[in-house]
Amino acid sequence: MNFARTIKSNVGIIFLSGILLGSLSFLFLMVNEKNFKVQTDFLVVQNQNEGQDYYTLSKSAEYLGNVLGESVYSELFIDEIIQTGKMNNDFLPSDKKERMKEWSKIVRVKRNPQLGMISVTILDNNQKIASNLSDGIAEVLTKKNYLFRGNGQDIEVRILTGPIVEKNPSFANLFLVIVSGFLIGMILNIVWLYYKNERHSKNLIGGIPYSR
Repeated sequence: MNFARTIKSNVGIIFLSGILLGSLSFLFLMVNEKNFKVQTDFLVVQNQNEGQDYYTLSKSAEYLGNVLGESVYSELFIDEIIQTGKMNNDFLPSDKKERMKEWSKIVRVKRNPQLGMISVTILDNNQKIASNLSDGIAEVLTKKNYLFRGNGQDIEVRILTGPIVEKNPSFANLFLVIVSGFLIGMILNIVWLYYKNERHSKNLIGGIPYSR
C-alpha cells in the first residue's frame, strides 16, 4: 500500500523520466543513423545438374547464400566494387582494419538460408553514394559471384527486388525507439522508487525497539 502511494505521489516524475529517456533515444538515433538506406534483395539459384535431387540443390543454395552473404564484408569484395567504378578507392580508409570496420557500418546483410535469399542494405548520408554502392554490390553479386565460390557450381544470383531508396530512419523505427525509451524510462524510475521504498521500510522496522 505504501508503494502504491509512492507511485501515485511521484507519477509526474515517472512520466518525465519516460519523456527524458524517449527524447534521448530519439537524439541518439538521429545522430548515429545515416540519412538514407538502399535495399536490394537477391535470390541464389542452384541450377540442376544430372543426378542432383531437390534436397541436394536446396542445401547447396543455402550454403552458397551464406557464403555470398559473408563475402560482401570481405576485402576482395570491396576491391571488386572499386573495379566496377561505383566506388572510389579513397572512399574508405587506407588502413585495412579501419577499412573493414567502416565498411561494416555502411553495409548490412540479412540472409534467409532456407530460401536462398540475401538482402543487402546500404546506409549513407548521401543518396547518390548509397545508390552507387548498392549498384556496385549488385554487379559483383550477379556477375562475379564465381570469385567467392568453388568451381563446378552452376548457380545464378538474381535481383528480386530493388534497389529501393528510403529515408532513414523510417517513421516506424523512430516511433518504436521513442516509445521503447519512454517505457524503459518509466520502468527504471518505478524500480528505483520501489528499491527506495523498501529500504525506507526496512529502516523504519529496524528502528523499532525490541521488546520482550
